[in-house]
Amino acid sequence: MIAVGVVGYIETPRGLRAFKTVFAQHISDECKRRFYKNWYRCKKKAHTRTGQKWADEEGKKSIEADFDKMAKYCTVIRVLCHTQPKTLQAEGRRRPTSWKFRLTAVKFLTRSHFARSLLEKPISVKDLFSQNELIDVIGVTSGHGY
Repeated sequence: MIAVGVVGYIETPRGLRAFKTVFAQHISDECKRRFYKNWYRCKKKAHTRTGQKWADEEGKKSIEADFDKMAKYCTVIRVLCHTQPKTLQAEGRRRPTSWKFRLTAVKFLTRSHFARSLLEKPISVKDLFSQNELIDVIGVTSGHGY
């Protein structure tokens, strides 16, 4: 799996609300395929400005400010990850599966900086879970009401 973004949530009376979202500088076409319904007909313009934001000095300052605000205000920080369908040749899929993983094991003030260090790097399942570990699933849907 590859980490492509970080989402910070704040606690509201009605539940969690997304406060800040920061995407990585380089997002592969595999991941961009998830954002479109018809990949072959689209213009493939998703996340073209995020790379420009990382290259510009003002953009870097705003990204740093976003990570600092996440560390200060957010109660929950999650990392956006996607699979690499090209490495799973037997599966026969082109569109990756995406997840949000909550960071809990790291100290609270360093979660946003730890999430930033994970961006654009491959994450193995061994890094996230240990053997025979119980996992709580927040929400999973196949999109058909099942």
